[in-house]
Order: sequence, then structure tokens, then C-alpha cells
Amino acid sequence: MDLKDILVCVDPTDAGERRLHLSAVIARQHQAHLSAAYILSEGVAGAPYDGLGIAAPAGAAEVAQGTVVAGVPLPGAPPIVPSAPSRGAELADIAEQRFRAELQPHGTSADWHLFGSGDSEELIALLRTMDLVIFGQAASDYRLPTGFSPEDIVMASGRPMLVVPFAGEFNIIGRHVLVAWDGTREASRALHDALPLIAKAEVAMVMSVRAREPKNGEPALDQIMRHLERHGITATREESVGSDVLTADLLLSRASDIGADLIVAGAYHHSQLREAIIGGVSRELLDHMTVPVLMSH
Repeated sequence: MDLKDILVCVDPTDAGERRLHLSAVIARQHQAHLSAAYILSEGVAGAPYDGLGIAAPAGAAEVAQGTVVAGVPLPGAPPIVPSAPSRGAELADIAEQRFRAELQPHGTSADWHLFGSGDSEELIALLRTMDLVIFGQAASDYRLPTGFSPEDIVMASGRPMLVVPFAGEFNIIGRHVLVAWDGTREASRALHDALPLIAKAEVAMVMSVRAREPKNGEPALDQIMRHLERHGITATREESVGSDVLTADLLLSRASDIGADLIVAGAYHHSQLREAIIGGVSRELLDHMTVPVLMSH
């Protein structure tokens, strides 16, 4: 399946700017339409006007004097609590200008959507029409309202979601790929949803971490290897059975070893409640990711 409709969730932070740039690169690679969703925050710890590469609205300089970046006040400026509705509207306007400035030189078709704290159902309805959703890892400097977390989005939308870490530079993805495979429905969905992004992978590893040896009749890893090969992707394999190390830690460690720019993993094999209480691979990856993660449920 080609990617022709992509949506990125944008915000006025530095991480949001990097996520927007990556989304624009992916849209150009696939000649896709790029939509932007801006969700009004319930609390912004930092979203500076300067450094965005666009002009701020009139009056923004006065508001920006007290801005903090990632929780650190700018030199000589007292901290402020930027929660007024006018502040949120100004930041949304700046984010929209930045979005359009990023796309205009390349002629990428695009549209803009604004959502408030009570609009999660409207956002989900829009996401269900997309080929790919690009979202940011939860961060303290831009807190989204209840119902808009990455977990909420991937569970409710039914669409593949690329989650981008709030720290780090990611200018391209899909060249060095780690695929987490356990034979589940969610893992299968994630792998097949990722195929348009990993079609030109130079390095690909399929990693299976199991609590026990597979039983007769369970999908074998060599079947997945052949499937990828038929898609023109030559991959290596690694199987691990039983370990005192958390599966998410093993995946992140191997991703670092191969210089991965993307991890592909099924999302929430168990219920979100179970993972919230006792932990789980999806929860751990979302909390500790070091590279973008493509998730599907």
C-alpha cells in the first residue's frame, strides 16, 4: 500500500519542529498529502517564539519574555504560566505558519486542523481516514489533554502510528530497521503497515523475544524472513527465549547495536490497564524510546 494520506500532530516545541520536518520528508518521499493536527495544550512549559524561523504575531514579544525552554527559564526572564486562551491561540497560529512554511517550497499539498480538549472523538474520526499517523512521545514541556496520549491514539484510531522521541534528530527513517516479531496479530499488523517505510532498508533485523520455546504450529521466524525477501528486503534474524532483561530493553539495545533509525512493533497485545499496572513492551517502548517506533494495534 502506498502512503498517500499522512497526518502529523504538531506543537510549538523544538521536538514538534523536528517531528514536522521528518513528516514533511516522508510526505515528499511518498508524494503524499500531509495534514497537521494541532491540539491545544492544557499546560505549556516551553514554546519559544524565537528560533521558529517565522514571524511571531503582534504582541508575541511581550508574551515571550517569560518563556521557558524544556523547563529552564530564559536568562533574565521570570517564569510565567502560559495557560491563557490567548496564549494558546497565538502558539497555534505560529505552529500553523511554521507548518505551511515547511511545506510551501516543495509544493506539498496540505491542510490544517485545530482541536481542543473536548475534541478527541473528532480527531479520531479524522485519523481513521489516514494511511499513517505521526505523533510525538509524551513530554513534560507540552502536556496534551486527557484522551490525546499516544496510547489513546493508537488504540482508538486503528491506524499505524509513528511515534517520534522528544529528544534526538531524526531526518530520515527506514534505512536501518529493527522488527519486533512474536507472531501476534499486532506484530503482523505493524510489520505490514511498515512495509512502505522500510522498502528501501539497507539493514533489517527481525528479533523475536519469547518467554518459552515455540510450540508446533506456531508461526516460524523463517516464514517472516521469506515474506520480507519477497518484498525485496533482506533481513537477518535473532531469537531469544527467556531472559531476566525486559523485552523493551533488549529491543532498544539491539536497535542501538545496528544503528536503527526505526523500530517496528505491535502495540498493546494485552489490555492498556494490564500494561499500566504491571508493565509491558508497548508501555516501556513509549516511555524509553531512543528512535522512532512504528506501532499498530
